Amino acid sequence: MYVICITDPANFSASTVGGAGFDTQLFLFKCDGTGVVHNDDCGSLQSCIDNSTGCVTEAGIYLLAITGYNQDPVDSDGNLIWNDSPFGEIRCPDGPGAANPIAGWTGSGGAGTYTIQLQGAYFVGPEGCATPPGCEGDVNGDGVVDDADLLQVLFAFGNFCMGCPEDLNNDNWVDDADLLIVLFNFGCGG
Repeated sequence: MYVICITDPANFSASTVGGAGFDTQLFLFKCDGTGVVHNDDCGSLQSCIDNSTGCVTEAGIYLLAITGYNQDPVDSDGNLIWNDSPFGEIRCPDGPGAANPIAGWTGSGGAGTYTIQLQGAYFVGPEGCATPPGCEGDVNGDGVVDDADLLQVLFAFGNFCMGCPEDLNNDNWVDDADLLIVLFNFGCGG
C-alpha cells in the first residue's frame, strides 16, 4: 500500500488506465484500515477511483492499494470488504465486511509493472504530507496561496495536527508559524 495525502477530496482521482499491462484493481483505505472507495474496471481492465460517490469525506492521509484482478481485501473473519461486482463502478465498501478494517487478502491476481496517476493527492514524505509543487503556503494544493489557504489554517489554528496540510512547518501543531508561512507567501501563484 502507498501512503498518500488527499488535499482536495472533490477533485481526487487515482488511475492505472493506460499505465498497466495487467488487469488492475484500486482500493483506498483510511489509516485505521477501513475501506473508503474501490474500482475494478474503468472502461478497460485497468482501474480508476475518484470521489464521484462521495466516499472520501475529508482531506487527510489514506492508504492506496493496487492488486491484480480477484485479489480482494478481507476482514479478520475472511469477509470481503467490497463485493466482487459490479466491476465497472466506483464504489464505497459494500461487502459483508464493509464496516471492518482490512486484515488480509483473498484470491490471487496478476502482476506486472504499473503507473498510478494521482490528482488532488500527494505521496506522504517522512514529515507528513509532502509539500505540493508550487508555492509554500498553498495548503489546499490549488497552486495559489490565497484566502482559501488562510481560512484553512485559521480554522485549524491551535490544534495538534500530525500530518495535516495546515501544519506547514511539520511541527504537529497549527500555530502562528504556519499562519506566517501563508501570509508571507500570500498571492504566490496568482
